[in-house]
Amino acid sequence: MIPLIAAAVGATFAVVVGRQYMRRRKPYQAIWALALAMFGVAAAFETVGQLAGWSDATYKGYYLFGGLLNVGWLGIGSLLLLVPMRVGRVAVIVMVLISLVSVVAVLAAHTNPTLLKAQVPGRGAIDVPGALPLLTNLGGSLLLVGGAAYSAWRSARAGAPRNRVLGLAILAAGAFIVAGGHSYAQSKGVYIAQPVSEALGIVAMFAGFLVIEARRELVSSKPRTA
Repeated sequence: MIPLIAAAVGATFAVVVGRQYMRRRKPYQAIWALALAMFGVAAAFETVGQLAGWSDATYKGYYLFGGLLNVGWLGIGSLLLLVPMRVGRVAVIVMVLISLVSVVAVLAAHTNPTLLKAQVPGRGAIDVPGALPLLTNLGGSLLLVGGAAYSAWRSARAGAPRNRVLGLAILAAGAFIVAGGHSYAQSKGVYIAQPVSEALGIVAMFAGFLVIEARRELVSSKPRTA
């Protein structure tokens, strides 16, 4: 199952970034680990929904963590790399408030039993106000894709190691695949494109991250000489 692949990669990615945070204590790493864990949880709900049939609970779980929260938090993590810490703190507080509103909105929402019969439920399967996914997904996607692309460009201009530039470019492409796949699925009604883009995108993002980290791990593993 395609969503199961996304769930496994997302969970693994979250663990790797979480362990990195435990070593380096960078705030963006904690935010990314949280967001990637949300991605994995959403994909797990999606796997259950497609295998056993969607219920009100499974679709709400998928929609909350996948449709509303994870892209927004990934975007906040990217923002923390680009702005002063005081601006980043404000952004985190705003995203926490948006997340609380999202939780309440999803819990209070109604799902459409007819649309939940589809393997991939289409637009209108839940009556959450449209402003919420627009805010979190569009804003988060712009920060995530734009932040990764800008970092790749800046690294290239600064003469950074090729693996960093390449890794950032791959990561940006993966984020674009996820965001573009969702937009295409919702605008064209080709909803199967949604899980496919999620799996392809998270695999690309993880690959880009590993490419970025490859040189760092190689350098750190070299023995020091007197």
